[in-house]
Amino acid sequence: MASQGTILVTGAAGCIGAWVVAGLARRGARPVVFDLSEDRRRLRLLVDDATARAVPWIKGDLTDTAAVDRAVAESGAAAIIHLAALQVPFCKADPVTGARVNVVGHVNVFEAARKHGVKRLVYASSIAALPVEGGMQANLYGVYKKADEGIARIYAQDWGIASIGLRPHTVYGPARDQGLTSAPTKAMLAAAAEKPFTIPFSGSLNFQFAGEVAEIFTRCAEVDIDAKHSDVFDLQGTNATVESVVTQIRRVVPTAKIDVAGDRLPFPADFDDRPLRKLIGSWPATPLDQGVERSITAFRDLLKRGLVTADAA
Repeated sequence: MASQGTILVTGAAGCIGAWVVAGLARRGARPVVFDLSEDRRRLRLLVDDATARAVPWIKGDLTDTAAVDRAVAESGAAAIIHLAALQVPFCKADPVTGARVNVVGHVNVFEAARKHGVKRLVYASSIAALPVEGGMQANLYGVYKKADEGIARIYAQDWGIASIGLRPHTVYGPARDQGLTSAPTKAMLAAAAEKPFTIPFSGSLNFQFAGEVAEIFTRCAEVDIDAKHSDVFDLQGTNATVESVVTQIRRVVPTAKIDVAGDRLPFPADFDDRPLRKLIGSWPATPLDQGVERSITAFRDLLKRGLVTADAA
């Protein structure tokens, strides 16, 4: 493993980003955030106010090439964890902005890494980049993410900018409140708040606790890789049906009024993470039952402290 140095985290106002920054802060590393928003609300769900305020935060637009370049230069980043993106509903609502953020912004990060000699770059792809029935991606978000994987490959091939891409699936836990697959987390919050909630899709998914996903991103940012390395890895969590998640919610909250409706999502749900473990070693896994219980327990505490509201479910 390489020494961390400063790690620039793009998109840290989001769920995985907040968990990454919180984890880095706890282990004494120096995260620096680059984000369009200065909102530290999700980070404050995971760390105390003083820790959240202490994180250096650069406000900037990922689509602004010069702004990304300045952020990488001024941070002195030894590594970049690139998480900033617009998710499925936002890409569908505004395809042009989605392409600018998810594709042009991705190029901006790689170009800044090339210019400033950043040797370790980890980025979030998505399971949506994989083809579904018919051999194509299911939505624009998946198309953009597949393009990002190709961009990473070319930067390694032509300029020796090494990277690791990770494809999360259904990430859940505190701070997950946006995106197509945030509904199971919203159901956990609803159960903690004693509110009814309907998850609007069914079928099998691969459930990955946000803290575990963040740990994987961080470990990838610490590992030394060859300059021509541009592999992309699927993340393997717990392959389970949406209905079984509801069963786990009711185990923790027997009176929970959580329902499931709608068709299954068209994504594969079973993966092999052995190649990733070979590269970065094993990490502590979070079984689904433990992750659901941890999430609901955390939501109960956050509700009492007024850091989340029942209306967020």
